[in-house]
Formats: sequence, C-alpha cells, structure tokens
Amino acid sequence: MGGSINIGGFTFSNHDLRLSAMPGIEYDIYPYSESTRRQLRILYRVGFEFNNYSDTSIYFKTKEGLWLHSLTGAYEVVQKWGSIDISMIWSNYFFDWSKNNLSLNGSVNLRVAKGLSVGMGGGASLVHDQLSLSKKDMTTEDALLRRREQATQFRYFTYFNLSYTFGSIYNNVVNPRFGNRGGGGMMISIN
Repeated sequence: MGGSINIGGFTFSNHDLRLSAMPGIEYDIYPYSESTRRQLRILYRVGFEFNNYSDTSIYFKTKEGLWLHSLTGAYEVVQKWGSIDISMIWSNYFFDWSKNNLSLNGSVNLRVAKGLSVGMGGGASLVHDQLSLSKKDMTTEDALLRRREQATQFRYFTYFNLSYTFGSIYNNVVNPRFGNRGGGGMMISIN
C-alpha cells in the first residue's frame, strides 16, 4: 500500500493549480527478493483531484474537484546489459466513465559502460479525458508554438537518451514499489 500527492501548475494544460492525492494498492507477481531484477506489478489507485483553471474550460468550469481511479499493469526486467520497461495504464473519472485514458508505454536502456547507458522508448495514448481545455479560441501562434493544449483523441511520443549515473554503491537499495526506482547518487540524463 502507498500513494502519491502531486501539486503543480501547467499553463500548457490551462492549470493554475492541479492538486491530486491518490492512495493505492500494488501487487507484484514476483517475490520482493527479486524486485531489483524483475517486476510484474498490478497497481490500483483511487483518489481526488482539484483543478483551478487559468481560463474557463470547455465545460464552463473555472475550478472543480473530481474523483478518479486508475489501473496499471507494468513489467520491468533489469539485467547487467540494461533494462526493459513496459506499462499499460487505464484511468477514468467516476462522474462520467467515458472520460478516460488508455496508455501504453515502453523503454529499453542498454548499459554501454559502468554508469553509462543509452536508451529509447515511447508510448501512445487514447485520450478521452481532456477536461481542462480552455474555452478560448486557439490562435495559430498558440498551436505552432505549443503554448496551449489542443483537443485530441490520440497522443504518441518517442525519445532517445544518454545517461550517466554515479554515486553510492547502494544506488539500487531502495523500495521499488509503485514504480519508484530512485536511490542514492546522481543521474545526468540527456533526452
């Protein structure tokens, strides 16, 4: 069992303030003793999200509180050569089950030398939960410069990175639950 609290403001997505609290429960198919090498996790979270919008939303809201939940399935394997991560996440708001999101993400990181890794990854989402879109008309400049979020039903991304990690020899001695692989030391990453 665990949870997360997130606080932020994002002008791109029309948020002056976005606050969410999401307690959850996770089950790993593999025993905890193997969690630094492989995980097959199922995570269910339920919680509350408060949104204070910069501009009136397309649903004529300036602020709102919403109950939501999510279900995540994630597989991760870590070997001497590197790591592979795959996850699928489904979420929706309780007030309207058609306001949902389904995402599939994956990444591969290959260890080139001690501490040095190259990686690539990407993801795709079916998007039906854009409650924060601004009611104001989008200008050509906003669209070209990506200053505001646009209505969509599909998103995708890819990335390549080069990272170097250094620090404590106990870098991986952490609690890997809820997808948390943080640890001691420092990581420098170029995406």
